[in-house]
Amino acid sequence: MYLDFFGLHRHPFRITPEDDFIYMSQQHSRAYVYMSSAIWSSEGFVVISGEIGSGKTTLLKKTIRNLEGDLKLLNISYTNLESKDLFGLILRKAGLEVETDSKVAMLFQITEYLELMAAAGTPVVLAIDEAQNLTRENLEDIRMLIGMESMGGPSMRVILLGQPELKQSVSSIPQLCQRVKLFFHLEGLTAAETAEYVDYRLLVSGHGGNKLFDDETVKEIYKMSKGIPRLINKLCDGLMMCAYSEDRPFIDPYDLQGIRKDLLGEDVPDETSKPQTSNKRDQPPEIRNRVEANESSGSTETLRRIAEALESIDSRLAQMVPEKKHLTDRPGATNSVKPLSPGQK
Repeated sequence: MYLDFFGLHRHPFRITPEDDFIYMSQQHSRAYVYMSSAIWSSEGFVVISGEIGSGKTTLLKKTIRNLEGDLKLLNISYTNLESKDLFGLILRKAGLEVETDSKVAMLFQITEYLELMAAAGTPVVLAIDEAQNLTRENLEDIRMLIGMESMGGPSMRVILLGQPELKQSVSSIPQLCQRVKLFFHLEGLTAAETAEYVDYRLLVSGHGGNKLFDDETVKEIYKMSKGIPRLINKLCDGLMMCAYSEDRPFIDPYDLQGIRKDLLGEDVPDETSKPQTSNKRDQPPEIRNRVEANESSGSTETLRRIAEALESIDSRLAQMVPEKKHLTDRPGATNSVKPLSPGQK
């Protein structure tokens, strides 16, 4: 709703992965190079792990979009699977009909497919997102597929992306771990990268005015988000919504405390107004009453600001939508609501 208000042509802080918005920090650039090398290397097998929202899926989308050359990519993003389901998905991604649900039969189909592609000189790349959900049996099956050799080396190259526990799952299978060419873990952005990230996304969205988020606000965003891009997006979007709802062209860092719990699900302690006593029942009555009054006042203030913001949004929407005349105001129109008969009253 705030695009026109801030002079933007695209939403700058969506939380869904958009590879044309990706900010290539140093570590994202390295991960991108590693994935690309896995695709074109005859022994390509990389494991990319990272915190939730660190940009793994976005990186994979960018890698896929920039693919050039003759290869076959089998991209799987749904991973709550049984072992035979994984084989079935691989066959479907390869464009083959699953002839039977027998795991052995599907393995023979995949083997024949890989041999045909190797003979044609076409690399086959298996990319699995959210791979932390794969079972041990799934990972054992991937190890078996990687182990299939052709004249030019392994018949299948593999990219696994997932949350931090993925590395532990792979490492727990020594035969699989030894085949991994490299492990790489995506951390959160640094404070400097967070500032560049915010500016970059606004620039891509069409913002060409004055700096919207000042340095102090960005520092607070970094502290709350720990540099995780998805959380940065949520906080920036929330701040822009607050500014839009109150019809002001600047970002107020004070809003961060108001939206933090709603957006990040965190309780925010107010150390300036609450005593350092762990249990209210242990406090003297006069202090306990004062604390409860302060908490009530804070809740009331929060509710008041939310109500005012909603009223402001309603009024702005009313200005955006042309006022509609009632049907009965039109020539020849009749009112579709009939009066009740005396027996119906």
